[in-house]
Amino acid sequence: MKRQRREYPSWEELEELLDIEIPEDEPLYPLNIVCKLLKMHSWTVNEVIKEGLIRPKKVGKRKKLFSYQDIKRLKYVKYLMEVKGVNIKGVKMIFEIRREI
Repeated sequence: MKRQRREYPSWEELEELLDIEIPEDEPLYPLNIVCKLLKMHSWTVNEVIKEGLIRPKKVGKRKKLFSYQDIKRLKYVKYLMEVKGVNIKGVKMIFEIRREI
């Protein structure tokens, strides 16, 4: 009895099979990963959360998950603070003026 050869999909076919659409507002990233991606301290991110500039999803008592939208906002906050020299209260005012809070 001869063994049948298995057919495996090509990378292109596999990409089509695994085409996953992840919404930008889906919370996926934990705090430590966000801090590494943006090269920010966790206490800075926590201050941004305290000011209400972003609202990550809480999982359990302490864990927070951030969406891609949260990361984009944090990146903008970092730009304002590091490049433009705006403090956290100033960033909050900018967001309020732009009606993003």
